Amino acid sequence: MTAADTNRTFDANSRASGPSVLAALVLGNIAAARAFGLDADRLVAAAGLSSADLADPDGRIPFERHVALIEAIEREPRAVELGIWLGQNMRVSALGVVGYVMQHAPDVRTALACLDRFQRLLGDGIGPELREEGDVVLLERVEPPRIARLTAASLAAPLGTVTLLHELIGGAPNEPVAREVTFQHPPIPANALAELERLLHCPIQFNGSATRLVLRASILSHPLHAPNPGLFDYLDRHATGLQQRMQTTSAPLSTRVRELVAAQIREGEPSQTSVAQRLGLSERTLQRRLSDEGAAFATLVDEVRAELARLYLSDPKLAIFEVAFLLGYSEPSAFNRAFRRWTGQSPSQFRAS
Repeated sequence: MTAADTNRTFDANSRASGPSVLAALVLGNIAAARAFGLDADRLVAAAGLSSADLADPDGRIPFERHVALIEAIEREPRAVELGIWLGQNMRVSALGVVGYVMQHAPDVRTALACLDRFQRLLGDGIGPELREEGDVVLLERVEPPRIARLTAASLAAPLGTVTLLHELIGGAPNEPVAREVTFQHPPIPANALAELERLLHCPIQFNGSATRLVLRASILSHPLHAPNPGLFDYLDRHATGLQQRMQTTSAPLSTRVRELVAAQIREGEPSQTSVAQRLGLSERTLQRRLSDEGAAFATLVDEVRAELARLYLSDPKLAIFEVAFLLGYSEPSAFNRAFRRWTGQSPSQFRAS
């Protein structure tokens, strides 16, 4: 990436007024749809994307337009097949500067750590959480209902990660990379499932509580195909500076806290400690910076729960006790009291209206 490219990216970041994604990812979806025989121009129009949005692959596109594009693709009869095709044909170059950093890492562990550290450069609210547990590595993300039901994007993400790993190490390893894959959406047609199983070589589950890719931990020590230590150090510093610049010119800290709280909330009461750690801050600094924005952690948690409660209750397939569980309440009665405080109605009254 040249200095001019960097400046364009900084300018695009400074214009962003909320959650956004890397334009290259959106352009990749559009190109894939066009190559697959879909009317890409109609999809672009349905998403509200303009030629200015798509002019610079290193620029940023509002997250809402990214989702609108995926929703438009989802309405196509061949959306599932497109999602598998997209994941199968994912390339490191589609990740922009993050892909360049990963490409020159010494091994898979370092490359995946870069994907985790710099996920905000790819897009707000789209990267998985990475963690090692014994002999496996988990890449996991809990998607809200609106995103979870989009099968094309959901299928492409874990399959695309496996495809990227094959590219980074210069071919498929001796044993399958994935141990297990779980999706939040219902099962896909049998012919599509057979193709996905052929590509992933592992058990596949649906209707899960999270989108989850389980990798064999042995893959972490696998060297990459063409590492370059000097170039890696330079690109790593470049990506770090780019992300720091982005964090100071885009969404406020309270927005980032909301995103992390929403990701944690199914597990119970979100932890201020873990949110501070994810943001690279001490708890005291987090509290002070939120206070500077006129916000407080407990208030943000309450607001996120209230917003998600309305969203979940709009889905008639979810029972009220399930909504309570999704919001981290151990007892439906506690959720009922909180919802009445938020809205002046009980959850059943709200759903009926």
